[in-house]
Amino acid sequence: MSREISKANLFKELTWDDLQEWAGSRILSRGQTYQRSHRVKDLAQTQKGSLVAWVYGGQKYATEVDFEDGELISVCACPYGNNCKHAVAVVLEYLDHLKKNIEVPQVAKQDQRLSLLENYSDEVAWEEEEEDGEYEEMGDTENLSSKRVVKPTQTELKGFLEEQSREQLIALIEDMAERHSVVREDLRDRQNLSKGSVKRIVADVRKEIRELSSKPGWRNHWNHEGYTPDYSRVKGRLKSLLAKGHADEVVALGKELLDEGIRLVEMSDDEGETGIEISSCLDIVFQALPRSSLSPVEQVLWAVNAELDDKYELCYGAESFWKKKQKASDWSAVAEKLIERLKNLQPLKGVDNFSRSYHRDSLTNWIIRALENSGRHEEIIPLCEQEAVITGSYTRLVDVLRKAKRLEEAEQWIHKGIQATQKQWPGIAGQLRDALREMREKEGNWDQAASFRAEEFLYRPSLESYKEMRKSSERAKAWPAVRRAALLYLETGKPPQADSSWPLSETGLKEDRETRKSEFPMTAVLIDIAIEEKRPEDVLRWYDHQKSKKGVYSWHDGYQEDNVAEAVAGCYPDRALTIWKSLAERQIALTKPKAYEEAARYLRKVHSLLKKLKREEEWKGYLLKLQQTHIRKTKMMEILNRIEGRRIIDGR
Repeated sequence: MSREISKANLFKELTWDDLQEWAGSRILSRGQTYQRSHRVKDLAQTQKGSLVAWVYGGQKYATEVDFEDGELISVCACPYGNNCKHAVAVVLEYLDHLKKNIEVPQVAKQDQRLSLLENYSDEVAWEEEEEDGEYEEMGDTENLSSKRVVKPTQTELKGFLEEQSREQLIALIEDMAERHSVVREDLRDRQNLSKGSVKRIVADVRKEIRELSSKPGWRNHWNHEGYTPDYSRVKGRLKSLLAKGHADEVVALGKELLDEGIRLVEMSDDEGETGIEISSCLDIVFQALPRSSLSPVEQVLWAVNAELDDKYELCYGAESFWKKKQKASDWSAVAEKLIERLKNLQPLKGVDNFSRSYHRDSLTNWIIRALENSGRHEEIIPLCEQEAVITGSYTRLVDVLRKAKRLEEAEQWIHKGIQATQKQWPGIAGQLRDALREMREKEGNWDQAASFRAEEFLYRPSLESYKEMRKSSERAKAWPAVRRAALLYLETGKPPQADSSWPLSETGLKEDRETRKSEFPMTAVLIDIAIEEKRPEDVLRWYDHQKSKKGVYSWHDGYQEDNVAEAVAGCYPDRALTIWKSLAERQIALTKPKAYEEAARYLRKVHSLLKKLKREEEWKGYLLKLQQTHIRKTKMMEILNRIEGRRIIDGR
C-alpha cells in the first residue's frame, strides 16, 4: 500500500513543465485535447501503482503510465510506443479523478490490456495503415500513420515453408496469387522470362510507365493528404530483366522512363517524392548500362545525354556508372562527339536565352571533363575563353586559369568579366570580385583584400559583412580607422573614401553598380554591431531611435528586439524586462496557439531575470495580471499555468 501511495504522490506533484519536458509541447497539447474530449476510458491502477486505461483515437489503444526511479515512463499499443499523447491523456485523467475525489479501481489480473501491453516488446515491426492523421505529432510536417504488429522472423518463415510438402507449397502459392494481384503478375513475369517471352514484359513495363506518367504527384501538408506514383512494380520488373541478362531492354526502357519522368516531375506539386520513385528505377538502368551491348563510347554518351536532359536529379544513380574507369581513347572520342554538338548549337538569342545558355554551359562542362580524362588539357582554356564570351561563364574560365597558375590572365579576364556581366548578371560579377579578393589574400595583399571587403560592406551593409571587413582590416592593420569611417557611414551616409583619413587603397575595379537607396541612420545594422561589440548603451540608443520611427512591425523586429533585451539585461534589466513583456503581450494579442507558445518563451525570460534580481513578488503580480486579463483564453491559461510551475492538480 505504501508503494501505491508514493506513486500517487508522485503523480500529484507533477507540473505542466514536467509533462512538457517529458512529452514535448506538441504532444502535451494533443494529450490535453484527448483528455478533455473524454477519450480516456476504464482508468484503473495496477498493484504496483501504475495507471492503465483504454484511449480512443483512430483505434482503441491500451496505455500504461508509471514512475521508475522518480521519472515518468509509459508504454502504449499505438505506433508512437511511449511518451505519447495517449499517455499524457491518461495522466491528466488520473489527476482529474483525484481532484474530483473519484475513486480509481484496481485493474483485474486477467485484464486484456495487461496482456496486450506485454506483447509490445522491442522486436515489434511497423506496418503502414491509414488513420485519419492520427500520428501527425510523430513529425512536424508529415502524417506518419502506422500500426505496430508482431511479425514472424525470416528464420521462422523459412522453417514453416520447409515443413510444407510440394503440393502444399503449390496450393499456398496459388492461393496467394489468387488473392494478391502483385504476386500473380510477378509469377507471370517469371514464367515469361523462363520461356524467353521478354517482349511481353517490356511492353507491360512501357505501358505502366506511361500510365504512371499520366497522373502527377501532389502533397498538401495542411491536411496531410497527397498522392505519389508507385513505381515499385516497374523497379521490380527492371531488376528481373537485368538479372536474366536483358540489359539492352532495360537501357531502352530507361530512355522512356527518363523522358516521361522529367515531364511528370514538371507537372507534380510535391516535395520530391515523385522524383525519388523515378530515380530508384533509373538506378537499375545505370547498373544495366555497362552490361549492355553498347560500345564503351556509346555507353558514356548515353549517360552524358541522360544527365544533360535531367533537370531534377533523377540520375543520381549514375554515380555507379561513372565509378567504372573508361579508356582515355574512349573519352577522346566522346569529346569529339560533344564538341561537334556544341558547334551545331543555335546562337543564344530570344526570350529563352537563359535556359539555352545553361544547357550550353552544361554541355561545355562535359566536354571539359572528357578532355581532362583523355589528356587533352591544352584544349580546355581556349574552349573556356570562347564560351565565356558567349554565355558569360567567366567564373569557370577564371577558375581554370587560376588552377593552371596563369594568374595574370585570370585577373585580366576578371576585369573583362565584371564589365560584361555587372548589369545583366550581377551575381557573376560578384563571384568574379570574390575571386580577385581571394587572389589578393593569397598574395598577402591585405590592404587590397580589406578594400574589397569594405566595398562589399558599403554595398550591402550587415553584421556579417562588417565582421568580414574587420578580419581583413585587422590583417591590414587598419581596423580602427576603417571602423570609425564605417560606423559614420551607417549613421550619416557619408562615403568613407571621401574622407582623407580613409586608410585603404582602391581595388582597381571599374564597376557600375547601382547605388542602393538607404535611409540613414541604418539603425538595424547599428544595433546588430553594437550587440556584437557589447556596447549596451549604444544598443539602447539606436533601439530607441528605431522605435521612434513609424513603420510596419515584422518578424525580424521581434527577433532583433529579443537580442536587444539579451544584450542589455545585465546593465539595464528593467529595459530588458519591458522589451520581453512587450514581445510577449504582442504575441498573446494574436490569439493563436503558436503565438501563445512564442509568448511563453519571452515570459520565461522575464521570470528568469526577475528571479535573478530577487524580485519574485513582482513576477507573481505580473503573472496574476496576465491570468486575470486573459482568463477567457483557455489555451493561454494552460500555458501560464505551466510557466507558473503550478502543480497540474492545483490548476483550473
